[in-house]
Amino acid sequence: METKEELKAEEERAEFRQNVEEHNREMALTEKSQLKYQKLGFIMSMLSAIFTGIILLIVLLLVGYVVPKVDNIYASTMISLNNLETLTAELNQADLGGTVQNINTLTVQATGNMSDTMKRLDSIDLEKLNQAIDNLNSTIEPMAKFFASMR
Repeated sequence: METKEELKAEEERAEFRQNVEEHNREMALTEKSQLKYQKLGFIMSMLSAIFTGIILLIVLLLVGYVVPKVDNIYASTMISLNNLETLTAELNQADLGGTVQNINTLTVQATGNMSDTMKRLDSIDLEKLNQAIDNLNSTIEPMAKFFASMR
């Protein structure tokens, strides 16, 4: 039979095996838990990558849509600015003060010419003019009748 020491050693080994098995079960549970969290982390990483890709795609599409419009607006703005610069240069070259002075001078001259014309019209003797027209009419009327009868 076995001695007490052997029994005690056998009990210690059995206890050791039990402790090892218990430790192995705990490690298996811990491993399962860690595996579960690793899978969850992997899924979250994949979702993060997918969402980042979608956002990048949206940004690229927006840039592709907005940049040509901004270029068109920029080109139109530059054309308008060039036209404005040309107009400003032409206005600077135009002698507006001289033009206004010329208009004033022409207005004064036209007013003077109108005054002279009115004076001349007033100086015409309308009675003599009417009398001359009547004399001309009385002279031409017999000639008109003569030529009308010849036809």
